Amino acid sequence: MSDTRQQIARAFAFTGATLLLGVTIFFFTQAIIPFVELPDIAGPVFLLGFILIFLNLSFALARRFCSRTFEMERFPFILGLVLVLPIAVLSLLTERFSGAGPASIFIGAIALASLAGAYLGIHSGRRRRDKLIREALEAGGTDTPGS
Repeated sequence: MSDTRQQIARAFAFTGATLLLGVTIFFFTQAIIPFVELPDIAGPVFLLGFILIFLNLSFALARRFCSRTFEMERFPFILGLVLVLPIAVLSLLTERFSGAGPASIFIGAIALASLAGAYLGIHSGRRRRDKLIREALEAGGTDTPGS
């Protein structure tokens, strides 16, 4: 398989897995999504929980994707948006919010968190990939025949 086809296959597999992960997150958290609208400190605490979930998952996906390839390094931003897409669509379709304002704040916050996670994951993936390449070159340099 050519390198370009391998990259497209990897991108397709990551996109499918990310979409499935987004749907899974919605089904496990659909009962607590309305708690984001609670008054006082409870609402922002629940929103912070969702922000941390999406930041962490997007970071992990981007890091894994970028540590495996030199090409398509900006693709994790698309994966971050694909991760948010199911929860945004399904929460709007099932009317989890009392109005458009809380829904847009929630969706905007998790989208920004997901994009921030992708950004951090891209840089971490590059460092991890460079470290793996450096270790492979050092290990390859010590096992040369005839030395």
